Amino acid sequence: MISVILAGGSGERFWPLSRESHPKQLLNIAGEKTLIQQTVERLLPLTPIDRIYIITNEQHAFQTLSQLTPYGFSPDHLIAEPVGRNTAPAVALAAELFKDQPDEIMAVFPADHVISDPDTFHATLGQAEAAARQDYLVTLGVKPTRAETGYGYILKGGALDKLDNAFQVGQFTEKPDRETAEHFLKQKKYYWNCGIFTWKVSAVRAELEEHAPKVIKPLANIESHLQSAKGKFPFRVFNDQGKKIFESLPSISIDYAVMEPSKNAAVVPTTMPWNDVGAWSALDGISKTDGDGNVLSKNVYQVDCTGTLVKADGRLIGAVGLRDMIVVDTPDALLICPKDRAQDVKQLVAELKEKQRPQIKLHTTVQKPWGCYTTLEQRDGYLVKRIEVLPGESLSLQSHQHRAEHWLVVSGKAEVECDDKKMILKAPETTVIPKGAKHRLANPGKELLILIETQLGDILDENDIKRYTDLYGRA
Repeated sequence: MISVILAGGSGERFWPLSRESHPKQLLNIAGEKTLIQQTVERLLPLTPIDRIYIITNEQHAFQTLSQLTPYGFSPDHLIAEPVGRNTAPAVALAAELFKDQPDEIMAVFPADHVISDPDTFHATLGQAEAAARQDYLVTLGVKPTRAETGYGYILKGGALDKLDNAFQVGQFTEKPDRETAEHFLKQKKYYWNCGIFTWKVSAVRAELEEHAPKVIKPLANIESHLQSAKGKFPFRVFNDQGKKIFESLPSISIDYAVMEPSKNAAVVPTTMPWNDVGAWSALDGISKTDGDGNVLSKNVYQVDCTGTLVKADGRLIGAVGLRDMIVVDTPDALLICPKDRAQDVKQLVAELKEKQRPQIKLHTTVQKPWGCYTTLEQRDGYLVKRIEVLPGESLSLQSHQHRAEHWLVVSGKAEVECDDKKMILKAPETTVIPKGAKHRLANPGKELLILIETQLGDILDENDIKRYTDLYGRA
C-alpha cells in the first residue's frame, strides 16, 4: 500500500499559533510531536517510510522535511504544490504519479488529525484495503459521539458481498444544521466523513476521468514537469510550465469531485476515537483537563475558572473567573473568545488578511532551513534579531541595498564572509556588515551558533535580500 499524506491546509482557526508560514500540521498542539509527525508514526506499522509520500505547499516544504528527517523520510517523496487547489487536484496528482502501478492500493490521509487508538485504526484500514481491492472507492466512517454540525456525514447502505465491515454509501451530507445532526445521531446509520480514503490507483483514475476530467486531464504526463529542488533538500517542485498547469486546475474537494457522484463508493465504519482538530475548542477532547474542565499551559495560574482553555508558552498568565473561554497568547498576538465562537476565528483571520496585518503570515520566530531567527524589537530605523544557525549550516551569500548589520556572537562559532574577507568569531566578538557588502554567515562548529543581529537602515524587511549562492537552492 502507498500512503499519501495531504499536508496543504492552513489551519486558520488555530490562529494565532497557526500562521501562513507555520500551519496547523506543523504544530505540537496535541502532544509532544507535531500533527504531521503523529500521522507518519501511525502509518509506519502498515507502510514503510519509503512508501509514504507527502503533498504540501512549497512554502512549508523545508519545515516538513526538517520534522520528518528523523524518520528517514526521503526528500524526493515530498511534492511541493505552487498553490493550494484543495484535495481533488492533490489526489489526481498522486494518481498520475503512480499510474504505472494501476493495481496498487493508494491510501490518502489528512496530515492534521488526532487518532488515539492506533490498533483500531490499523484494523479499520485493513478492512478498507480489502474493499479497495474489489475496485471500490473506500472512505472511513467514524461513529459520531455528538450532533456535530461542522462535519460531513455518510449514510451507511447495504453490506457489500464477501467483505468484512464494508457497506455501500447511501448518501453524503455536508455539514448539516443542528436539527439534522441530532436526527443523524439518533438514527445510528450515519457516520462522520473523516477524509481518509483507500482505493486502487486505476479505480480512482477512472472515476476522476469520468466525473472530474478538468482535474485530471491537464495533469497527463505531469511528472515531466516535476524536478528536484536545488540544494540540500531535493524535494520535488514544478517547473514553470508545471506551475501554470497546476494553477489552472479547479479548486474542489475529492468528496465533491468523485465520491458523491461515484456509483462505487463504499464506507467502512469504525469506532476509533478521531478528532480533526478543527478549532481551539477541539482540544477539550484530546487534552488533559483539571478538575474544573480547564486546559491550561504550565505557566498559567487560575482562580475560579471552568471549562476554559489558556495556551501560552512564554510569559506568566493569570486568569480569574473565566467560563468556557479560549485564551491563546503568543509573543505578537493574543486571541480571546468564547469557546462556542471558536469557529469564527477564521472570520477574524479573513479580516486581518484584508488589513494586511503581518501577524497572519509570520511568527516572531521564523523557521529557516539553516535554523531560525526571532524578531526581538523593531522601531523606526532599526530592527533587532536573535539568530540561531545549526551546526554545519550556512545562510546564503547575499547583500542588502537598504541596511547595514551589526553582529554580536552570543555562543558558538561564527564563520563570517564579507566581500573579500573571511573571519572566525566567538563570543563576545562582533563585526559590522556595511550596506551593499556581499556577505555570508555560517556555523562551522558542532554547537548551535547564536548571535544578535541589529539592522540599521530605511527599509528593514526580508525583501531587501539579493542572493548570489545558496545551499538550499533559493538563489
